[in-house]
Amino acid sequence: MTEKELEKIKLKFLKRNIQLYNDNKELIILYEKYIENIVELLDFIMGKNDDLFHTIVFNILMEIGFFSFNKRFDASKDNFKELCIKPGISVINGEGVCRNIACFYEDVFSYFYNYPLKICCFDKIGDNTKDTNIYGNHVINLTNYQGVLYGFDIMNHCLFKPRDDLELVGIDIDYSLIYKMYGDILMRATTDLKFKNDYVKEIEIKKEMFKESSNHNAITKENYIKIINDANEFIIKRKEIFQSFLKDNYSLSHEIKEKMLVL
Repeated sequence: MTEKELEKIKLKFLKRNIQLYNDNKELIILYEKYIENIVELLDFIMGKNDDLFHTIVFNILMEIGFFSFNKRFDASKDNFKELCIKPGISVINGEGVCRNIACFYEDVFSYFYNYPLKICCFDKIGDNTKDTNIYGNHVINLTNYQGVLYGFDIMNHCLFKPRDDLELVGIDIDYSLIYKMYGDILMRATTDLKFKNDYVKEIEIKKEMFKESSNHNAITKENYIKIINDANEFIIKRKEIFQSFLKDNYSLSHEIKEKMLVL
């Protein structure tokens, strides 16, 4: 495939995204409003500089369906309604896989944190591709504990610490993930030098962050379990606040669901 042919793919992809946005503008506006409401809630109830704790609170809330219109979340479906330019919307619809979860997390926590919030990895358990030497097949989020960067797999509830600039090793499981380039055809298709440079720069920044974190001691499994227990207790003690949020946003989440049904 020539560079010219790849450029046509890029333009077609961008035009499709613009059309998708225009066709679903009302849904996207509702979603962004819902995200703002979640941000306001978290900003109200949470302290500062405790990223891992906040991530785990978020994980628990998502898993019990707190963010979903029907108060249930199913991460096991193969087929579900999805808006590719805003994958996080599927979480509100009560379903989704790793990319939906990771994007939803990023949409919320980009208001709070100034480091990259998601990465693509190679997960050998979920491997069904032939491009494992280049691209990843799983998306997780990044979080921070005492100045050290960690990978957190919200879909599978696992914490990982960088061993070097590529490998992330499980804290609570005997398993590892490999940081990989996201399989984005735009990276190969575009002739926009700035886009390519920014993309490569982001990859290198993350690798440097992983390498730096690999030089520090990992959180102990005991401390990690304690944070999980503290997060559960935190949620229980603020039950009334969370119930009030659900009541105030009931109509908004259902309106999003109704618009998702007609995609």
